[in-house]
Amino acid sequence: MKTEYANGVGRMDSLSVVLIGPDDGRRGTLAQAFLEQQVTVSGELGSYPNFSHLVKLTESGCDVVVVDLDGDVDVALDLVENICSRNAALTVMVYSSSREPELLVRCMRAGARELLSAPLKPGALVDAVVRASARRLELERQKKTTGKVLVFRGAKGGSGATMLASNFAIKLKKESGQDVVLVDLNLELGDSAVVLGLKPAFSVDDALRNPDRLDEDFVSSLLAEHESGLWILAAPDRYGELPEIQNGVLGKLMYILRDRFSYVVVDAGPSLGQSGDAVFEMADLIYLIMQVDISTLRNAQRLIAHIQGPADGPSKIDLVLNRYDPRKVEIEESQIAKALALPLKWKIPNDFAGVQRSLDTGTALASGNSPVAQALHEMALAACGKPSENGKKKRWGLFG
Repeated sequence: MKTEYANGVGRMDSLSVVLIGPDDGRRGTLAQAFLEQQVTVSGELGSYPNFSHLVKLTESGCDVVVVDLDGDVDVALDLVENICSRNAALTVMVYSSSREPELLVRCMRAGARELLSAPLKPGALVDAVVRASARRLELERQKKTTGKVLVFRGAKGGSGATMLASNFAIKLKKESGQDVVLVDLNLELGDSAVVLGLKPAFSVDDALRNPDRLDEDFVSSLLAEHESGLWILAAPDRYGELPEIQNGVLGKLMYILRDRFSYVVVDAGPSLGQSGDAVFEMADLIYLIMQVDISTLRNAQRLIAHIQGPADGPSKIDLVLNRYDPRKVEIEESQIAKALALPLKWKIPNDFAGVQRSLDTGTALASGNSPVAQALHEMALAACGKPSENGKKKRWGLFG
């Protein structure tokens, strides 16, 4: 079974395709048919891929993926939906001996763009390849730099992640001058909208419960705008049964937002479960919010191990020490860095009175000039690639 993918194979001269299906003979027939159309077969999978192989597949640089449905139609269609939600630029084709109308509808809903009938007739691929080639050219013509995903995650409940994420997003909007959206993924008790003094009519719950309607227009209709120009996709206003997050739906939502906005700031609550892994995986940077106590450090260790996994390379986690008070530090900064195997990147000063006043009045903390606002200003400058202003005047922010 081949599981290798040639990055970028055929990008300039021809389409490249990955074939997936348990039947070697049927895969061979497809491979020969594609080769006759000058399409490069850049990979084959003899079984439906697991999560790690799916990640490699959607990032392999191929243009087309063909999934044989007849091995297990339910598993295969679930795979089609996952591929489409993870990489909307891929053209997904399905291969089946069935032409039942119900199957056609299921294939379209999953995101498949072509249905190839088995046995494959001579010339049957011509139109499908022409359409896939035209789609690739159009996508390349429209291609733009996708936005950055910046995730805030508290190492422990009450760490202050929501307050920081909400006000950081406002600062980022101001400093970058770009479109920024704040997504509150604390599905149980998210209150980013309260922090910003908003009462949105819709929430992320409406997106997750309507996977068949997820596109840029529908998602845009769910957003509320803050006076700063920041957009927000709020958490549900009511406490109740959590929406069932169908496989791939959260990832699809994130891809839509990333393509629409220059920056997607996520308040990642604790109620996402394994679905949250898709958010961590997409993140360009994760701000892990913590305070100095043993239980928080232990939680931080576990979160870091889970997010980073065994992969080598630079970490995409910034440690943020919130409510920092140098007079009450019982664990040294060097000890924290040693315990977590990461340097402390940011410290946010303790300003209980200022934060409480912001909550009571519904006025964003970022609109003032408090020490917390100054620290978030520095974080926003770094996030959008601007130089620090620490050299101009004394500010809270970067260590050192």
